[in-house]
Amino acid sequence: MTGPRVFESLDAEWALVCAGSWRAEMVLGWLREGGVLAEAHGLAELLVELECRDRARGRVHSDRWMRVLLERAAGDGDEGQLAARVVVQAMLPGAVRVTQRLRAGRAFDETGHVVVACLYQVVRQYPLWRRGGVAATLLLETLHMASRELRAESETDSVPWHPVLEAAAVPGEQVVDDPTETVWRTVLRRQATEAGLLRAGEVPDGARGELVELLVWAVTTGLLNVARARVIANESRAGARESAERAGVSAVTWRQRRSRTVRQLRPIADQWAQAA
Repeated sequence: MTGPRVFESLDAEWALVCAGSWRAEMVLGWLREGGVLAEAHGLAELLVELECRDRARGRVHSDRWMRVLLERAAGDGDEGQLAARVVVQAMLPGAVRVTQRLRAGRAFDETGHVVVACLYQVVRQYPLWRRGGVAATLLLETLHMASRELRAESETDSVPWHPVLEAAAVPGEQVVDDPTETVWRTVLRRQATEAGLLRAGEVPDGARGELVELLVWAVTTGLLNVARARVIANESRAGARESAERAGVSAVTWRQRRSRTVRQLRPIADQWAQAA
């Protein structure tokens, strides 16, 4: 095993990948076409053999076989996924080190999920024209990408669901007893309910009321489709995160959703403020 749960899960998945002998034959065929000779009888044995040869022959050997697989990993379909999975498995010890370096107060597994997701992306998009050590480049690019992702998530965690509303807010206190305001709130509730942004009997007040108002305006003006507005409205309700976690949504995925929502709403809020 290579480490805590996220990496244990990958090791368990790898055992299933290795169970199909045809996968080993396919990978060995790619390597032979690329001038890399290997005699292993399975994927697990193949990685051990390649690692031993890397230690004996150095970076030239590891660059050669990794480039063969990275070229395949850039493609679509099962072959591309298999090639990427082999490279990712070979890079897991390095991914563990990156995770340890980046965790800094975060849960190891949460950090590991981000690192592994970034590693997959780097593997699938590796620039084959780049010179230099392939393994070192993969780890460095993964480190940089994961660092940016974690920093963005931390910044999003430090603000409420709707920081965009601060820029769009109109200075001054609202007049609670203003009959015009009362009528507008009634109209807003009706529009929001009709659009599926509010549940029956739900009253949008405070910051959530402002968010719902922004969503209604965005849908009405065509800046946001109603399906996406409903998702945002649902995810901004009290207790939405806990419900998502019970449904199996990880904390990392939840923060990524919220980060995307904030980025999407900021330009819409700017236009809302200008139209006010």
